[in-house]
Amino acid sequence: MSWIEASRPKTLVASFVPVLVGSKGFLFTKCKNLDVILVLLGCFLFSGLVQIATNLANDYFDSVKGADRIRTIAPKRMVSSGEISGDIMLKAAIVLLILAFGVGLSTVLIAGADYWFIALGLLCIVCAIWYTAGPFALAYNGLGDVFVVVFFGLVGVEGTNYLLSCTIGDSWVAKLGLAFSVGLLINNLLVVNNYRDREEDLKVGKRTSIVIFGKKIGIFLFLSGYLVPCFVAFSNHHYFSLVIVVTSTCSLICLIRGKTAKEFNRALSLSAMSVILYGLTTLFY
Repeated sequence: MSWIEASRPKTLVASFVPVLVGSKGFLFTKCKNLDVILVLLGCFLFSGLVQIATNLANDYFDSVKGADRIRTIAPKRMVSSGEISGDIMLKAAIVLLILAFGVGLSTVLIAGADYWFIALGLLCIVCAIWYTAGPFALAYNGLGDVFVVVFFGLVGVEGTNYLLSCTIGDSWVAKLGLAFSVGLLINNLLVVNNYRDREEDLKVGKRTSIVIFGKKIGIFLFLSGYLVPCFVAFSNHHYFSLVIVVTSTCSLICLIRGKTAKEFNRALSLSAMSVILYGLTTLFY
């Protein structure tokens, strides 16, 4: 149970939905091709392994830096609570990242993609640690939101699209608006966490965007995080995707009113639901 909690299940939609959206042009029409199936499975597995490893590394490095000392309204972390030793947590994260590299390399080779894509995969793996590790950790210097939008949106969606295109020789057509939208929606998961943790982060020097600019900017980021995807969906006649207005607005209300762990957990769950709904509804177009 401790390891399941450490993997942060509610955030794992961030690893699977970008791959799902990136594969939407191939999912129902080209999946009789064995190479397509293997590449698609490779993308899902690579993304999932990196996401879980990132969560484990965050648990370890946040504990080392003291960011998890005070968690009155936030879920407990396994290292800071003493349920999992720091050494074991870090080793588990490293093992998962090594596995991710093997899966990613195999996927690129099966797809027949350009080898520069291996460098991009390595960058994803490095950033999984760099997110909270080192003297200039991304999450501690206001760059967490940029990291999420770039890697979970643009890289996740377009990377999957590119690899599947290489597999069957189709042209690679970028859908940057959709990829950017997915990244923004996924970033709302981070916004909820950072909004909830602002006071604690301020005390330990974790300079998230909400610590730097204040909670009003957090609300602005959250609103942008689902209104921009709604605009993209509407402009492309993806009307089913507008269902996220309901779940995201409910999440926003919970966020603004939030005073207890239960209320913030509800906001996080509703935001995760918005990501899932947006990903699934894109498959109908």
